[in-house]
Amino acid sequence: MAESHVLVLLDTSPASEAALDSAARLARHHQLELIALFIEDQDLIASAGHVFTREISLLSGEARPFDREILLSRLARQRQQIETRLASLGGQERLRWRLDVVTGPVTENILEAALNAEWVVLGKAGWSASRGGRLGSTARHLVESTGSRLLLWEERAFAPQAAIAALVHDPASGDAVVETTRQLALATERSARLLLLPDVDPNSLPALASWQQQGRPAVTVERLTGRGAEALRRSLQAQPAAALVIDDAGAFALDLPMADLIARIDIPIIRLPSPAAA
Repeated sequence: MAESHVLVLLDTSPASEAALDSAARLARHHQLELIALFIEDQDLIASAGHVFTREISLLSGEARPFDREILLSRLARQRQQIETRLASLGGQERLRWRLDVVTGPVTENILEAALNAEWVVLGKAGWSASRGGRLGSTARHLVESTGSRLLLWEERAFAPQAAIAALVHDPASGDAVVETTRQLALATERSARLLLLPDVDPNSLPALASWQQQGRPAVTVERLTGRGAEALRRSLQAQPAAALVIDDAGAFALDLPMADLIARIDIPIIRLPSPAAA
């Protein structure tokens, strides 16, 4: 069986660069190998060079011929940028890493690489998505099709005092959410906020009691004013968080599919699968 690791999916978008930094912190904290995956999309390469294909400039909106040699040169530059960035991280203490470059179908290669990953980290949205609350197509597919723990990162920097928040919707699954939140708060050197649905008793969470006895990192417990997604959004708007931890059943409790909930929340998301999917 392959050794567990932190998998980070990379392109050169700002969100991807932020994801790499976060993946490196996780790998160091858990003493896991960091595997960076860069996929050269075979369908994209195959479509380049045809007289009927065009690419549209992200900045100008101008359509231009989709040249195969230009595409291959662009991919080579992206690989070089990623290798340089990884080499700078590799010089830091307690980080083992490798870069896997694969040419092939994107989805199949991602799902295969994620099989033994302790964490899968990627940008919440790549170059193709508009700004604001959104979810890129690759991230959406992973949310909907894999049982891995996902960390979907934003390119924006968050204030050092911003906490790691978590939605606790049910005592039966609450301990997994609480412990994951504690580990992430430790890894990122942040405090934590536990956001409880109105009918959840904090005394029913053994992991919270253990955390409070340890005394670090700092954690506060808050009760949401309602059970819907808007109550969660209001809480996060009133006190912005650096990230939100939520499990699949938590999204269901808010009456939204997980992917749709993630797209509406404009902060990094840590998605935990349900026990049946893990």
